[in-house]
Amino acid sequence: MKKFMLAGLVITALLLSLAGPVAAASPPDNPGKAPPDFDKVVFVHYPKGEAPGKPPGTPGKGPTEGDYVYGGYHWADTSLAVHYLVNLTGSGDPGTFLDGIQAAFQTWEDEPNSYMDFECDGVDSTAVISSLDDYRDGLNVVGWVNISDDYPNAIAVTIFWYNVLTKEVAEVDVAMNSDPYFVWWQNSADDEVWDFADTLDKFDVDVENLMTHESGHWLVLGDLYADYNSEKTMYGYAAELELTKRSLDAGDEAGIQAIYPITEEAPTEGAMHIADVTMSLGTKTAGPNTFYWAIATVTVIDADGMPVEGATVEGHWEGATTDTDAELTGADGTALLTSNSLRNPASGTTFHFYIDNIEKDGWTYDSGANIESDGWIPVP
Repeated sequence: MKKFMLAGLVITALLLSLAGPVAAASPPDNPGKAPPDFDKVVFVHYPKGEAPGKPPGTPGKGPTEGDYVYGGYHWADTSLAVHYLVNLTGSGDPGTFLDGIQAAFQTWEDEPNSYMDFECDGVDSTAVISSLDDYRDGLNVVGWVNISDDYPNAIAVTIFWYNVLTKEVAEVDVAMNSDPYFVWWQNSADDEVWDFADTLDKFDVDVENLMTHESGHWLVLGDLYADYNSEKTMYGYAAELELTKRSLDAGDEAGIQAIYPITEEAPTEGAMHIADVTMSLGTKTAGPNTFYWAIATVTVIDADGMPVEGATVEGHWEGATTDTDAELTGADGTALLTSNSLRNPASGTTFHFYIDNIEKDGWTYDSGANIESDGWIPVP
């Protein structure tokens, strides 16, 4: 390991939690002086001490930060999954950088309480980072470009375009700096693979670590600068040789859950009701005794008249007995419920069956559409 560590600093051209977006040049598809249909936000990632001036939102007397920063920009549900291309030209890729980029996006996608979805469309050496030239080409691209002229000393730049009316994200590009000062690595899952023989005067960056932070901007989460957020992936400082941003902190998880939450409610599969209840008596003679029990055959159907299998029918009897029973419907939609047996009840004793409830995950029970049972069943 190197005996020195350079802390890194992420700054944004916009502090999402405090201010509106920095004005950008009108996209080519909207010439003239009219308000643009789309505008952009730029996140610039600098090593600590090499940023040109103090970025907004750095620790000090600024406002208190929470677990995450979110300014309301988001992908429309109809835009998911978000597809992206990777251009490895200029990266010095030893064959593992694509794995690191995909793992970075997957870290966010694996959050179980979020429905965010990314899809890598592979490597394309012709894909360009159009946002650097201030236009949208309809592609989301991760690649390497020497950005030192426009962003001196920057490790990477993430630029996203959004619809100014809906705040829905339209396109995102990430440019990793291919300037020789930055040496890119993809450490293995089990151990570090830094080799400093030729990089003592360079800045060593792990692809997966850096890209996990940058892909957080794709959500769109902002940077955090307060010291108590230092363990979070979206913490605005990055250190050389850093690997800690590869996994999410609770605050990062809270951010993606807030923007793209999975609801607990089960999907509704349909409405069901009772189509028929047929009452009958079961009898058995044992010596001088005759045993009677009540039988209710219940048929459950959906709104289209089709049988509903796997519904739990609950009911009870009144009259000669107050027994209860619950059974599942079969493939024909019927369930057979029975009472306990009675020995030698008086002739004329009656049974009546009542439906108490029907349940099936994802379904609703429309009791108002029920057909009632066919009355009291007397003992002969």
